[in-house]
Amino acid sequence: MKRAPYPIEPDTSGKNYWRSVDEFEKSPSFAEDLTREFPEGAAEPPQGTSRRSFLTIMGASMALGGLAACRRPEEVIVPYARAPEEIVPGRPLFFSTAMPLQGSAIGLVVETHEGRPTKIEGNPRHPESLGSTSTFVQASVLDLYDPDRSQSPQEKGEARTWDEASSFLRKLGDDAKKKNGKGLAVLVEDHRSPTLAAQLDALLKLMPDARVVRYEAFGRDAAEEGAKLAFGKAIVPVYDLGEADVVVSLDADFLLTDGAAVKNARAFTSRRNPENKQKPMNRFYAIESAFSVTGTNADHRMRVQSRKIPAIAFALAQEIASAAKAELPAEIASALGGAPALDPQAAKMVKAIANDVAKRNGAVVILVGRKQPAAVHALVNALHRTIGAVGKTVKFVKPLDEVKGGPAEVAALGKDLQAGAIDTLLVLGGNPVFNAPADVRDAITKAKTLVHVGTHVDETGKAAAWHLNRAHALESWGDTRAEDGTGAIIQPLIAPMYGGKTDAEILEVLLGGTRKGYDLVRASWRGAESLVADFERDFRRALHDGLWKDSAFQAETAELDAAKIGAAIKAQKAVAPKGDLEVVFEPDFHTWDGRYANNGWLQELPDPMGKLTWGNVASLSPATAKGLGVADGDLVTVSANGASVTLPALVQPGQADGTILLTVGQGRSVVGRVGKNIGVETGVLRTSAAFHVADGASITKAGGVAKLARTQEHFLTEGRPLVHEASYVKYQESPQVVPPPKKYLSLFEERKYDQGHAWGMTIDLSACIGCNACSVACQAENNIPIVGAESVGRTREMHWIRIDRYYEGTNLDEPTSVAQPMMCVHCENAPCEEVCPVAATTHSPEGLNEMTYNRCIGTKYCANNCPFKVRRFNYFDYTKDTIEQHKMQMNPDVTVRGRGVMEKCTYCVQRINRAKIAAKAEGRDRLRDGEVVTACQAACPAQAIHFGDLNDKQSEVAKRAALPRGYKLLEELNIRPRTSYLAKIKNPNPELEGA
Repeated sequence: MKRAPYPIEPDTSGKNYWRSVDEFEKSPSFAEDLTREFPEGAAEPPQGTSRRSFLTIMGASMALGGLAACRRPEEVIVPYARAPEEIVPGRPLFFSTAMPLQGSAIGLVVETHEGRPTKIEGNPRHPESLGSTSTFVQASVLDLYDPDRSQSPQEKGEARTWDEASSFLRKLGDDAKKKNGKGLAVLVEDHRSPTLAAQLDALLKLMPDARVVRYEAFGRDAAEEGAKLAFGKAIVPVYDLGEADVVVSLDADFLLTDGAAVKNARAFTSRRNPENKQKPMNRFYAIESAFSVTGTNADHRMRVQSRKIPAIAFALAQEIASAAKAELPAEIASALGGAPALDPQAAKMVKAIANDVAKRNGAVVILVGRKQPAAVHALVNALHRTIGAVGKTVKFVKPLDEVKGGPAEVAALGKDLQAGAIDTLLVLGGNPVFNAPADVRDAITKAKTLVHVGTHVDETGKAAAWHLNRAHALESWGDTRAEDGTGAIIQPLIAPMYGGKTDAEILEVLLGGTRKGYDLVRASWRGAESLVADFERDFRRALHDGLWKDSAFQAETAELDAAKIGAAIKAQKAVAPKGDLEVVFEPDFHTWDGRYANNGWLQELPDPMGKLTWGNVASLSPATAKGLGVADGDLVTVSANGASVTLPALVQPGQADGTILLTVGQGRSVVGRVGKNIGVETGVLRTSAAFHVADGASITKAGGVAKLARTQEHFLTEGRPLVHEASYVKYQESPQVVPPPKKYLSLFEERKYDQGHAWGMTIDLSACIGCNACSVACQAENNIPIVGAESVGRTREMHWIRIDRYYEGTNLDEPTSVAQPMMCVHCENAPCEEVCPVAATTHSPEGLNEMTYNRCIGTKYCANNCPFKVRRFNYFDYTKDTIEQHKMQMNPDVTVRGRGVMEKCTYCVQRINRAKIAAKAEGRDRLRDGEVVTACQAACPAQAIHFGDLNDKQSEVAKRAALPRGYKLLEELNIRPRTSYLAKIKNPNPELEGA
């Protein structure tokens, strides 16, 4: 049955919102899709035999026995005959721990049920998390229960015991000691562990001729090199975005993939609150090649190829020094002189930024992305010093260690491996055979003795003579230091499921020792006399709190080496671009550098910009795509550095012309059942000399079309944008920036919810960055299954929270963008309830729109009648054959649904009831404000989500819902949603209005 399309009415603000290129261009295929009651193919079963074709990614059932909780140092555990005092069946326990993340470390609080970790939250005491998390942190609990993890040491693919592996390691260490370590190299990740650093120091003392090299596929190597250029020693910049009145990003996705993203998001969005009178809104400028999550939150954004950004940075430094009447050191000023003229748009942006920065008295942060060369990082370090930002918004601290790293060091290691100078390579974590520079990979595989330590037998593990199974961070003892030096203990939440060892434990065996992880960690921190007075007391306190008190590094001081900075600038200016096209490499949103390829939650999570799941693409600007004659899904061949890859194209509004964006991390060849045959490997184009940006590239049509599992056009709102935006100046002049809703008389007396609790939520679009952490947190909390690429293509994804991505503007190449979280808004006059023939969806006395699963007969009438399309029908029984390991992750407080019922957001009713039970036990009738925190609210690094009792007028949610920029979606329908949104407020520079 076809239906007439809704007339698309212009937004009352005069803005032009759209969600895809087809919608913008009003293509015939888009118009046809709008007339369908259901998406094409929605009624058909998956290709193949049945729903079981999906279940191949879940694997066969496996039995596990003898597992129990372990947060104590005992090595042998047995099922308890008498329950420990703290364990009450059905009541979760929470433990502090930590996890390394993106070159820093994040403090966590993990929920456990009878010794099974089921959900991860941020530790509010830890300066890196401040109570929040990210998508990768939320999904890491699923990796713990991955049945494809390696389950024993292996020698050339044959299973071995740890006794055999330990004998091999001891002999390897003894032989290396005899040669003072000559011929031995250790390749480590950016681990952030003081204990592992101490073990590596011990190795180098025993074997001074050995070599330790650090490698991350997306690390901070350029920033570290820039600091060494600027100051002559290894120091690390730490930014406080909460104190910055102006933020400038030079190709830095600092809210998602660059640096300490969780901390940055919290601090940045704390200054995007237009109601804050003490600290007014900051202003944010982004200059980048590809539309990033960070760029979507900019007040002003300019798209330009990454390789052209150094010239803009050099011009910006000159303009800022001139506008602020501050002198750069003579060697730097001289090197900057004679810069080529910028185009008018760039020149206008640079001048406006400089004038704005000059007024701020040092309350400025300029962030440089990993793709930019060390010369730009060094220059910005000098610029921060010149404008007085150091000590206000920027400080420098010592690094965790001074192990050399980066593509150049790995390339040198590769040459020594090829020449035979290194014959033994120990890889501690990571997968360099897959994600190292293409010119280094063969050398790694040809090492005479290659030993790999990892959680999976991956490409490196398969090539290794020995693979040693590594323990997961949730099942091992360890430690971390955050970006600012704050220390934390990693404690096990469960016994090692497959007997894995940590990197520090493996080095201990190599060095001839016998200490276990617990003893190694204690020894590492016992030596920190400056931190502890009573070690046993302070160690217990660190375990409880999740961090060592006052352990952050002190600020470092250093003199600028202006001569070296000037020389680096001159060298960079002499680099001539090749050709018209560049390829930029970014971490894959689903897999990072490939390490999460077997994580189904992440593979099915739509990426924030293109809304792609289960794969990767070559992203092109509309103009570049038009020149090639390609559309979404067309296969293209990208060539660079003597290699080529063929993959689908995706037209991305707002991307720089001439930039081809490729993500690295998909296309794994040795991977578990979930990541198998997903995407295309693009790292073959990435060399040590062109690690982040490769120019001189080419792209051609390859013929053929791939079907993309993309959600951008799913659940369209019939031309009715649900977002509202306004400027900061306008909001100050007149807070009523949202048009008042039309009022309609009801045909009947409506129920009132003025007694007891009235649960509600607010979502601040000014704060929301669109990072998707809430979606994964909801999935982990509510046992939401994945459905696979084929079902996603039929709009059958099961996420209870989706992040709608709107573009705005009349120019396809230069849009702005806004993200809007969308879940069930719990309408008091819910359209879904009116049409359910069996009363499966009803309203509670406290205003929750509830689902009674065993009543639901799957008519899907409620989904048809929902104006927001937030209800999910589980077409197939995705949980029937769930493997035993994955069952251990499931939240016992939430029903595991079978096929044929409708699912949706419940406002985490299980958390509401848990809080009610606790209050009743304390003799309280009402809950305190903030006592119930939903999973999405807890995960949000931007604090965009607030939940609570709307009848409590002093509650945070009630106060925010009453703000003049608050509005409810489609109020004119008289559906009375319980979720309110706060309009997005931007703070544009008047100098650039209309630019």
